[in-house]
Amino acid sequence: MSSEEIRAAWPMRVGIVKQQDAATARVRVVFPDLDQMTSYWLPIVVPKTQDDKAYWIPDIGEQVVCLMDIRYEAGVVLGAIYSQVDTTPIASTDKFYLGFKDGSAFEYDRSAHVLSLSFADGTVIIYDAGAKTLTMSGAAGCSAEVSVPEGITLSSGSAYVKINPNADGNVHISPVPVTP
Repeated sequence: MSSEEIRAAWPMRVGIVKQQDAATARVRVVFPDLDQMTSYWLPIVVPKTQDDKAYWIPDIGEQVVCLMDIRYEAGVVLGAIYSQVDTTPIASTDKFYLGFKDGSAFEYDRSAHVLSLSFADGTVIIYDAGAKTLTMSGAAGCSAEVSVPEGITLSSGSAYVKINPNADGNVHISPVPVTP
């Protein structure tokens, strides 16, 4: 069997998404190595579809890996892959990252035990399990921090309020006036 015949018979194919059908979670894929042949509608493999649901359609122009039958009439999209054009957003073996087109992102660092959510408007929420601290900050200079057992700090610009638990069981509030 020649290398061309082996390549043609190989069930795995890399292609580029050409069309999307959002209602049925299917795409049509162009295979550049097969003279720009376009597939029939291919379903996308997802982690769950019955009681729990997962849904994410590859973008038009996204490079995907497909598992195809021998005649390229049926198959599935296994997922997208990184390339020289679409590079990895981070480089870590300890992080899970999910980034969105609008700039929002979800990231978990299992070695540091830190979960971060960042939003397109500049708002960031970080939970540090090691420090037992939840921090929320906004683009306008406002923030809130909950730290166990230290207390809660709310700030806006240069003004802030700190709520501290005390050994006597009472909560003590320490307002700090804004300095003109």
